[in-house]
Amino acid sequence: MGCKLFLTKPLGVGLVTTAQKRGLADDADVQRAIDQMTTLNQIGSHLSALPGVKAMTDVTGFGLLGHLTELCEGSGVSAIINSAAVPRLPNTDHYIAEDCAPGGTDRNFDSYSHHISPLTDAQRALLCDPQTSGGLLVAVAADGLEAFHEATADLKLESFGQLTESTETLITVN
Repeated sequence: MGCKLFLTKPLGVGLVTTAQKRGLADDADVQRAIDQMTTLNQIGSHLSALPGVKAMTDVTGFGLLGHLTELCEGSGVSAIINSAAVPRLPNTDHYIAEDCAPGGTDRNFDSYSHHISPLTDAQRALLCDPQTSGGLLVAVAADGLEAFHEATADLKLESFGQLTESTETLITVN
């Protein structure tokens, strides 16, 4: 409990690729998504050796909330996240407004929505967005934050939430 949550890659790959399929995506956004999908999560082996890292998983087809649900259930904790602080690819809000959420987004939400506090449509589109070669979701204890930030300095990661004592609502989204 009390661990801060971080993502090593921003969300939005599903939104951008769906926009691209519909002819609505900016070429620069598509290239950023491709660059992200072809970047390996090599940092994971280094992060896993840090004593302050208490949990880590990749964020892929189930979206951030799906993988966070599994982490919370497996660890007997809950989470609070600030949706505005979740890292996202540029222009994802535009693609959300253009209704470019892939079909997997709603299927993801339907499978774990009973564990999640109410979401806006925009929050659902981003937080349930299926990722291809997504980043790592990392839970870091307070006493390990300094070493974590040193190890990830080039990524400039900011926390978007934290793990809490288990509550009836597994994940609260603010």
